Amino acid sequence: MGQRIASLRRQKGLTIEKLAYENDLAKGNLSEIEKGAIDPKLSTLERIADGLEVTLKELFNF
Repeated sequence: MGQRIASLRRQKGLTIEKLAYENDLAKGNLSEIEKGAIDPKLSTLERIADGLEVTLKELFNF
């Protein structure tokens, strides 16, 4: 999941900082999610998907 988020983020030309700031996420948590170190809550995944302008389904298609 983390690699998928990182890949989509890079495709959109977003930095971790920008995605986190614009979607009310902690930069450190987003970084840990991308590394696979922590499992995000569904509400966090929804905010990430919104920030990446994808659906939750698209976020899970990897």
